[in-house]
Amino acid sequence: MTTKKSARTYSSIIINQLLGETSPAEQLQVKTKMTLAARLNELITARGLGKSEFAATVKKSPSEITRWLSGTQNFTIDTLSEIATALEVSVEELFTHPQAQVFNQVQAS
Repeated sequence: MTTKKSARTYSSIIINQLLGETSPAEQLQVKTKMTLAARLNELITARGLGKSEFAATVKKSPSEITRWLSGTQNFTIDTLSEIATALEVSVEELFTHPQAQVFNQVQAS
C-alpha cells in the first residue's frame, strides 16, 4: 500500500520579505507562467512524447523546450499558437485543465 506524503510547510524570513516586495501583477505573471509550464508538460506527456520528440514537432531545440517547461518563459502569441497547433488543442486549452467527466453508473438488480 502506498501512502501519499503531503508537502512540508516551509517558512523563511527572506522568502516572506521577497514576496512582500512582489507586486500582485508580478505574482500573477509567475503563477501564469508556472501553470502554463505544468499544463504544457501534461499535454506533452499525455501524447506519449518526450522533450526531444516534441522539440522536433515544433522545430525547436530540446534545450528550448526545457526552458518552456521551467516556468520562466515569456511566450509570444505566435509561439503559443504553434504549440497549440502541434498538440492539437486550442490556445485556451493550454491554460485550462479539462473538466473531468462524471458518469452515473446504475447497477442492474
